[in-house]
Amino acid sequence: MAIDVIIALNNDVISQKIKTILTGNGYNVIGMCTYGNELIRTIRQFSPSIVISGYKFKDINLIDIYENIGDECSFLAIVNEPYRSFVQEATDIFCISSPVNTSLLINTLDIIYQSEKRVKKLKEKVNDLEVKINERKVIEKVKGILMLEMSISEQEAYRYIQKNSMNAGLKMIDYAKNILNQINH
Repeated sequence: MAIDVIIALNNDVISQKIKTILTGNGYNVIGMCTYGNELIRTIRQFSPSIVISGYKFKDINLIDIYENIGDECSFLAIVNEPYRSFVQEATDIFCISSPVNTSLLINTLDIIYQSEKRVKKLKEKVNDLEVKINERKVIEKVKGILMLEMSISEQEAYRYIQKNSMNAGLKMIDYAKNILNQINH
């Protein structure tokens, strides 16, 4: 699977060399930018996995770009030493120094991509857990309503929702939401 990359550097010669290295190693270079605002638009348009960027652009710097769209993709900064510590202190951007070492570049991109995949899986798990918690809250609320209105125990209220949702061919959450909707209307 090709990993989509945008290269954003002021130096066209270095950009072309990096593009050649990346395409030779199976990466898909989907854009090349020399201005910061152009990079922001390109990221929003193409949703790359990784952006390889310098620090200074003619119109904006990397920190400003990252603050604007840092959550949309991962970044690898190719920077001189004075900027490296500044970027690393201000952000969670991976940095390597120039001149670029080919094996270091490829290894760093692989690490960034693997980290991105792990973070994406964790975000999906968190989202699933949030959905389950919210569903549980609805079912608990309906159980409380049933316990009060029908003078039944918590276990009986749960069993009532479970049995009636099965009879109606619905998930428990959908049946519980139906009960809430009936009460609210």
